[in-house]
Amino acid sequence: MGKKSHLPRLLVVLGACALAVGIAAGCGGDSQSGGSASGPIQVTTQQDIPHTDPALAYDVLSWPVVHAVFTTLITYNESAEGFVPWVATSVPEPQNDGKKYVFTLRKGIKFTNGEPVDASAFKYEIERILDPETKSPVAGFYTNIVGATDYQKNPKHGTLKGVKVLSPTKIEFHLVQPDVTFLQTMAIPPASAVPRKAVEKAGPDFDNNPVGSGPFKVQTFQRGSKMVLVKNKDYFDDSTAAKSNEIDITIGLDPTTQIQRVEQGSADYAIDFPSSQYTQLKDNPQYKDYIIEQPINTVWFIYMNMTQKPWTNPKVREAMQYAIDKDRIVQVLAGRAYVTNQILPPKMPGYDDSIGSSSPYDPDKARALLEEAGYPNGFSIEFWDFNTGDQPKVDQVIQQNLSDVGIEMDLHSVSFSEWIDKGESGQTQTGMFGWTQDYPDPSNFLDVQFNSDQIPANNSAHYSNPTVDQMLNQAITMEDQSQRLALYQKIQKQILADDPIVPLWNEKKTFFRNPDIQGAYLHPVWYQVYQDWYRK
Repeated sequence: MGKKSHLPRLLVVLGACALAVGIAAGCGGDSQSGGSASGPIQVTTQQDIPHTDPALAYDVLSWPVVHAVFTTLITYNESAEGFVPWVATSVPEPQNDGKKYVFTLRKGIKFTNGEPVDASAFKYEIERILDPETKSPVAGFYTNIVGATDYQKNPKHGTLKGVKVLSPTKIEFHLVQPDVTFLQTMAIPPASAVPRKAVEKAGPDFDNNPVGSGPFKVQTFQRGSKMVLVKNKDYFDDSTAAKSNEIDITIGLDPTTQIQRVEQGSADYAIDFPSSQYTQLKDNPQYKDYIIEQPINTVWFIYMNMTQKPWTNPKVREAMQYAIDKDRIVQVLAGRAYVTNQILPPKMPGYDDSIGSSSPYDPDKARALLEEAGYPNGFSIEFWDFNTGDQPKVDQVIQQNLSDVGIEMDLHSVSFSEWIDKGESGQTQTGMFGWTQDYPDPSNFLDVQFNSDQIPANNSAHYSNPTVDQMLNQAITMEDQSQRLALYQKIQKQILADDPIVPLWNEKKTFFRNPDIQGAYLHPVWYQVYQDWYRK
């Protein structure tokens, strides 16, 4: 969902928030509803669904729901390597040197409350995102629209000048500067149409009782307990309509219970899959067809706040590159990861094959560099990470590795929410960071995490290099894709040469599901495409 874990400007959260599948939500009760051949498809998760409001959703649990309940002008194809029209009749070509896009909408589409899905409904959603009162984590995606910054200053008495409603079925976007990622930001859930009357009537409760126009609608949502999605019988497009009548999402089950329920047949799909059970089940022929696994565009790394000692010393940061045994980390992750020495994941455009993928672990070299830097006896650091899933196991490896080279690691193992808050505060010295793509473009990793204008929320290392900033700002406007990707590779090499982070691993996402559930492929952006699921 960048997602750091909350994805904002940041994206992390569809970034990271979304990444941590073991995040703390209490264990649920023991009641079981059957996954019968004709009954609802049963999904289980430990975490609550954070948001159903498109303006607020920014994580890997919320985005599949929003994508099922709301509609955007365009969306991704199954591989996420291209766009297809959804409410729009076609994918528009850029005009005015890449600063203008015009969408024509299908006629006659309605929200489930009867309001029209028209051009005004799409403009209203962008204005909601930009309104500071909404506190949308994705406002930064849309500030390149003409008039966006002025609108943010006075949303109650202004209009977003760069979005023009030419008619109920035609909407025009004007950009301050060309941005080749603009269509990406139109294809993700935040850009969904929302019904103004329903939003204004519900206020904050719209996030609990959403009204959309997608293949499903939310029948009930009891936070911390259960969400029920039912087929929208009035959905406008038979070819993309929901293939099942109902999906029930049970919330608050510990991961072990989730796996047991799928094994027993009382659930169909477990969102959370602990490493211990993955290890037990992956080689069991009985469950070969139950496991869905696929590399995803995610990177995990140690950040070093370059404004705080000892990270102000480049030799110390270089030493860290050799201090961590990445192969051991992959082992404790039960092999559901791949060692990386770069920022861009293997499936991301711009991934650099010239950068080796073997672990550079060399504690002797790390100690020599620390001595050269003036720390022959090492030093101590404050390290922040969240305390669920496999993270504590990873932290033990890192703590031992650092101890071996003379660095004492004072571990702050905290709740996921506190980890997010601490990281976004910009005050932490060092810690773990995870990022999942919001959309498949290198800017979503390099720009979001290493442009100086992203300090501190996404740029946890407080990395600031004017040359890199200039190249990042140039790359976002380039239309020649081969030249653009070459520039991103140059940018990445410069960032890595400055050592603001220690890249650790890319993730292999795994889920456990009843093989009778068809259509449950892993989409690169949504992960779960609920509307495509059906029972064999």
